[in-house]
Amino acid sequence: MESGNFHKKEYPCGICGANKTRELYEIKDFKIVKCKECGFVYVNPRIATEDLAKLYSSDYFRNQQYGYLDYEATAHLRKKNFERWYRDIKPYLFVEKGNALDIGCASAYFLDILRNKGWKVQGIELDPSMISLLKEKNIETYTKTFDTFESNEKYHLITLFDVLEHIPDIKDTFERLSSLLHPDGVIALITPNADSFQHKLMGKRWFQIKPLEHIYYFSPSTLKRAIEPNHLTLSRLLKAGQYADIGFLLNRLQQYKYNNLYKFFLFIVKLLGLKKACYYTDTGSLFAIIKRTK
Repeated sequence: MESGNFHKKEYPCGICGANKTRELYEIKDFKIVKCKECGFVYVNPRIATEDLAKLYSSDYFRNQQYGYLDYEATAHLRKKNFERWYRDIKPYLFVEKGNALDIGCASAYFLDILRNKGWKVQGIELDPSMISLLKEKNIETYTKTFDTFESNEKYHLITLFDVLEHIPDIKDTFERLSSLLHPDGVIALITPNADSFQHKLMGKRWFQIKPLEHIYYFSPSTLKRAIEPNHLTLSRLLKAGQYADIGFLLNRLQQYKYNNLYKFFLFIVKLLGLKKACYYTDTGSLFAIIKRTK
């Protein structure tokens, strides 16, 4: 994690605007704090808003310092994730097909699923390598940050998978989402849960604590507080997980320097012959279905 190339600033709470916080952790030159007024957990000081887009506009999906080591190396697992997430969302949709917008769409694996089912799809993505891929797929893509996005469309489904924790202006984000949502539309988002068992167990070693890029850590209560001023309601909370295989697990243990756990799991894998095992595991994230208030 390198912050030397980015300016840092202090900001008030992104939900209630207060400046009173309690420090939870210090990770290198970042602090994770909790608002004393509303309980929101966030990074402060953090990378300045004007610098954040730089993280995502160059090699974010193949990067040693932040983002992903190699996003496409686990494409088979990511496709399984999106297929499952679509099945999880489907019961809450008002329509079988309509207009869909995926914010932070990366390789557009989720949009591929929707398009194959007859949806009209659009994506928002900043990374040039992904943008090139999206052009090859002929997917309409907006290549600037969401705070500048405008459309005459109203969307029946808007998705933010592991994206909300990156976006600096919470109030503007939900105002914009609300304005884009069709009256019979659904917002589906996945974001790290500050109240999760995983966070409570691992503390600052929880793999979701990435203060360079994950600047916000919502809980069910703070997410509800963030959306309600914009005529939105938290319709359903689901369990969020990801597919992983043994290679993915071992890679993550090495990446986050859990050396003893890595050696233990490597021993078990060899002992039981589990190299090809694949499983879906709870990652300690919120899976929120958000709808308009009636």
